Amino acid sequence: MSKIISLLGWSFLFLFVFSPLALGADTCSLVGKGEATSLLGQPVTHMTSGKPEKDEETGGMLTYCSYSAGTLALVVSVVKFSSPAEARKNTTKEIAASRLELEGDAKITDESGLGDRAYYCWAVSTKAAAAGYIVQKGTRVLGIILGGQGLGAPEKHKEALRKAAAGALGRL
Repeated sequence: MSKIISLLGWSFLFLFVFSPLALGADTCSLVGKGEATSLLGQPVTHMTSGKPEKDEETGGMLTYCSYSAGTLALVVSVVKFSSPAEARKNTTKEIAASRLELEGDAKITDESGLGDRAYYCWAVSTKAAAAGYIVQKGTRVLGIILGGQGLGAPEKHKEALRKAAAGALGRL
């Protein structure tokens, strides 16, 4: 149980930093339960959808959906900003890196072909690993982060996470 609590706490770190979707829309519809099961590699055992709230760090309006299975979690988040410029200001490598610290350095690469700006991020510690995409599209920042114990090499999840991010952007 403590592994799950630790994982959820770690997942919420990512969640409250990156997120944007049209307020009132269901963030869980961006990545459905079937796709979440595929990304997690096992059936979803718990799903949580958060109500829109102000993100204290960025000032944007945050919505999220989290899926868990075993010691892994998938967090889909959307933060809506007042303007594309404000969203872009909150979508930088430095901000992403500061949020992905996990007893080590986060690795972040620029990604083309997704939204207005996109990064693939990953971090590995002795206890867990995480990988995901942070994508700015207009006034929104989408985060799709997969993490937890037993994730394995983050790079092996890159293409599936990219596909999920592209699909979610089409539903924003």
